[in-house]
Amino acid sequence: MAEHGDLQIAILIDADNVSYRKIEEILNEVKRYGIPTIKRIYGDWTNPYVEKWKDKLLTHAITPIQQYSYTQGKNSTDSALIIDAMDILHSDRVDGFCIVSSDSDFTRLATRLRESGKLVIGIGEKKTPKPFIASCDKFIYVEIFEKNQKKEPNAKKKQQNQPKPVPVDNATSIAVLDEETLELLKDTVDDTADENGWAFLGEIGSLFNKRKPDFDTRNYGYDKMSHLFKAYTEDFEIEERNTDKSRIKHYYIRNIIKRPLSVITQAATTEHKKTVAITTAAPSDVLPKPANQNIRNKGRQDKKRQDAASAENPVKEIPAVQRTDEQKLVDTTAQNDTPDRMLFPAKGNKITADDAKKSQIRITKDFKPLFPTKSQKLRIVINSNEYECSFTYRGRGFHVLKLGKDAGSQLGLAEGTQLEITKLNEHTYNLQNQSSSL
Repeated sequence: MAEHGDLQIAILIDADNVSYRKIEEILNEVKRYGIPTIKRIYGDWTNPYVEKWKDKLLTHAITPIQQYSYTQGKNSTDSALIIDAMDILHSDRVDGFCIVSSDSDFTRLATRLRESGKLVIGIGEKKTPKPFIASCDKFIYVEIFEKNQKKEPNAKKKQQNQPKPVPVDNATSIAVLDEETLELLKDTVDDTADENGWAFLGEIGSLFNKRKPDFDTRNYGYDKMSHLFKAYTEDFEIEERNTDKSRIKHYYIRNIIKRPLSVITQAATTEHKKTVAITTAAPSDVLPKPANQNIRNKGRQDKKRQDAASAENPVKEIPAVQRTDEQKLVDTTAQNDTPDRMLFPAKGNKITADDAKKSQIRITKDFKPLFPTKSQKLRIVINSNEYECSFTYRGRGFHVLKLGKDAGSQLGLAEGTQLEITKLNEHTYNLQNQSSSL
């Protein structure tokens, strides 16, 4: 975040909620956002558990603030830290604050500091309550620093004259993005994209950090956000563009959208015609009834010759399973009892006013076999118009198909609406409003 490079930041540390081993990595992390001008740590320094802090405080010039525990079981350091933070705020000496703690008691403090236009960075453990995380502009987990510490001893053991190895991504050590975060990332790309769908990586990162303050690519094993996008090639395409400075390149990201329905249907129709031509080329039952005995005898002889030729060169018939898969796309007007076409809603479940307001359809147990087993983007066809909608998979609960306002309006979604759902392929569905046709 280069835009915060010259900011003056006050670092306030709760000694009861952070280990002295991580203080160096914490200070280095804060320096990425600005210059630490005020460094204070709060605790009861008469207790023996803070003795190991002494060397670290001297090394990094951190000012210890003594706060006695007046009552057993009460954390009085929180109050001292909050009072000092407000004094620093009103003195207007800094541009931002870094609160190092995993305690939710600082939620209101972080909110108040942001209301005054100050940058607020939170640093704590993964057990930190979500309200405190949400109240910060950026929240960083200290577990990231533990991974960096493990790499340092190995680096010291290497010989100085030994060449540096080429970095190799280890897929087994990389955490996978959860579906919710992946979908939010796709939405952020769409929100920052131009007319051609390309979005600048810097704008994506800035907006995504505002929406998810605790997001950090290092939590998933990637040093940079560009590396994360390069790893998810099935969901994103990435383009490098040169700038005036030869060493600097800009990255642009675009969501990968499935092929248009018209292309898929046309290909499936062509394959279906080929299948019909092959399967109807069999010689049996194609001869007309003979008018007399001579013609009948001749027909028998021709039939024998054809059977003999068929035995020598048998016709390659397409398996029944393959024909079924190919015909799914063109036989979408099949009977109601087929597994790819159902009427919605089922008994006991109706489209409510809340569903119509949110432009969504709740997928219950009867309809789950029609839909995927994970959250993803789906293509919905309504009155020959195509829409990209979000499908949320919720395990044992009901799934949710979020149509969006445009698709919901086109469908005429309203309370009590009856729909016909037809599965065209793995990612494409056709929806028709049956209520309007009655």
